[in-house]
Amino acid sequence: MSVRSKERRVLMVGWLCQDILNLVDHYPAEDEDVRCSDQFWQKGGNAANSACVLSSLGEPTEYLGTVSSQPEASSALQELHDFGVLTDHVVYTECPIPTSCVIINTHTGTRTIVHGNRNMPELRAEDFSSLDLSQYKWIHFEGRNTAELLKMMEIVEEHNKNKTSPDDVITLSTESEKPKYNMDHLIPKVDVLFVSKEYAMSRGFSSAEETVKGLLLRVKKGCTVLCTWGEQGADGVSPDGEHFHCQAFPPEKVVDTLGAGDTFNAAVIWALCRGAGLEEALKLGCRIAGRKCGQFGYKDLH
Repeated sequence: MSVRSKERRVLMVGWLCQDILNLVDHYPAEDEDVRCSDQFWQKGGNAANSACVLSSLGEPTEYLGTVSSQPEASSALQELHDFGVLTDHVVYTECPIPTSCVIINTHTGTRTIVHGNRNMPELRAEDFSSLDLSQYKWIHFEGRNTAELLKMMEIVEEHNKNKTSPDDVITLSTESEKPKYNMDHLIPKVDVLFVSKEYAMSRGFSSAEETVKGLLLRVKKGCTVLCTWGEQGADGVSPDGEHFHCQAFPPEKVVDTLGAGDTFNAAVIWALCRGAGLEEALKLGCRIAGRKCGQFGYKDLH
């Protein structure tokens, strides 16, 4: 075991899939036969993407989720390892790896995703309960699989109750990204909450500022709330209720917006782990997410 793996680290819990990116000069019309200018494969999944960014920034990071044991999944898992992400406790299954076919318009940088989970089972609280939680200082849960997620959060809460030193307490965070997952009953349990524009609008909010101030009434005392709003940047509210806004940092040319939100989340977690204030963390998150939009993949974002 490496020296790095012995440090208290960040655990990213969620989905690992295989992204197949197709670059085209325009979005295809229905029944149109289009030749792509390039095609490549990379690992995907919110938690997996964030884990790679966190690790590349220098944060000891582990990914936890269900992983296909079939040969076709090996490249996605290897990519995690190439970024220095630990995968010691992943749960293997014989199901094929979930895939996302992504169409990227090279003129606009927009991405259209067709996803198939291929019957991959979700991580269970039973799997999570076998972890030695003393290894972790921060656990981030991708916003899905909410019934099991609630049980996992309660396991962490019970762990934290027995800690006398604040330094031994695990910070809990989650993301409310997709409206189809009702996160309302999980929001009061976390210390840091990330909210997407799509989720916020589905709950009746019309801006990032309105979102963070509105959700501050629903979270537990001491929670930090952040919301991204595309080209308008991001807003956050600190535990004491102070509001901050940060403008977006768009690249000269938008190349690929896939995973920009995952990148933002990772950069903010990295900054907060190092004791940065919310204003500084917001700025770093927006800056690195903007850099991600100007390139393919997650390398060299720091």
